[in-house]
Amino acid sequence: MRIKDIKKNIKGIFKLPIKKYYIGKILHGNPYFTPWNFNSSILTIRKKKPKYLRCNHFKLFRYDISYGWPIIISSYNLGWKDKFGTPRFEWNAAFQIYFFKWQFCVYWVSPFKDEDTYWEMILWFIIYSDCDLDKAKKTWDWVDYKTKKSTWNDEYLINNK
Repeated sequence: MRIKDIKKNIKGIFKLPIKKYYIGKILHGNPYFTPWNFNSSILTIRKKKPKYLRCNHFKLFRYDISYGWPIIISSYNLGWKDKFGTPRFEWNAAFQIYFFKWQFCVYWVSPFKDEDTYWEMILWFIIYSDCDLDKAKKTWDWVDYKTKKSTWNDEYLINNK
C-alpha cells in the first residue's frame, strides 16, 4: 500500500507517520536486501558464491564473478501480508537512492514505539473496516493473552475517542 494512499485515508483520524531521512553507508535494505542487479563495485570476484546473490553472475574456474549497476533508485510500499484474516506488518514504505557504497533513504515510521501495532491498526482500519473507525474498533480481534483485553490503542488516534 502506497504511503500517499495511507496518509489520505487516515488524515484527521490517526496520527500521521513520521518521515525520516538517512544518508551514509548502505544500511537500509530493499526491503531486506539491496535491490536486484545492484553491485556497489560494478564487478566482484569471489572464490565462493555469496549466500544471497541479487545481481548477475557467472562462474569462471573456481571464482564467482558478479556484476551489476552501482547506481540504483528504488521505492517500495508499506510491506504487509494477510495471515489468518488479519494484517501483519513487515516493512516500512521507503524511497532509496544507492550510489556505489552510499545510500540516501527517505522512509516513514510510526510516531510510537510499537511499530507493528500502529501499522496493523491502520491496515485494519483501511482494508478490513472500509475506513469506518467504529467498525474497526468492534471487529479488532487481537487481545492481550494475559489480560484478555483488546490491544486496540486509542493513543494512535488524533481525538483519543
